[in-house]
Amino acid sequence: MTCVALERRDAECAMNHHVHFDATTLKTDDFGSDSCVTYQRSGDTIVVSLGFLQINHRYLIDLNLPVTLFENTGAPGTKFVPVVSATPNLHCKITEFTGTKHDEHDFYEMKIEFFAYKEKLLREVLHIVNSNNAKEVLQLVIAARVLGKGKGTPMLRTGIHCIGVERDDDDSESSDFAGFDKP
Repeated sequence: MTCVALERRDAECAMNHHVHFDATTLKTDDFGSDSCVTYQRSGDTIVVSLGFLQINHRYLIDLNLPVTLFENTGAPGTKFVPVVSATPNLHCKITEFTGTKHDEHDFYEMKIEFFAYKEKLLREVLHIVNSNNAKEVLQLVIAARVLGKGKGTPMLRTGIHCIGVERDDDDSESSDFAGFDKP
């Protein structure tokens, strides 16, 4: 076969063959599930997965914690409050928290300020407590994968907002070091 015959055969194949997807296998809400913060409860721990973030960026995270995460904790109408410890977490803190469930909502609203200070997997721990029973403490584990400098820009999930970028002192552009003199 000559090159012309091969090109003609390839062109005919391309015109006659199409890819068909079965409508039952397509997921229309696939994008929506990847763009939301996920929650998972195990015992007294609630893991909040933020997805990918970028190093040296500060984020404001609006969380709507579903009421179902708080089942088996206190009586209906129980109020939760953030635990204020003697050693505060410098990289993750609760800025606002509505500790009571409202009748019109099926979630507790929470705002967290989060700083991605290192690469790879970052896990920060916060605590909330039942205001009527101090022994009833829930641990919130805020987990994120942090991309380093030059590793790409992540798509932020719904409710996560970048509020600032901290300057990196290790940047070679900002260094005053002139280099070593050659002997």
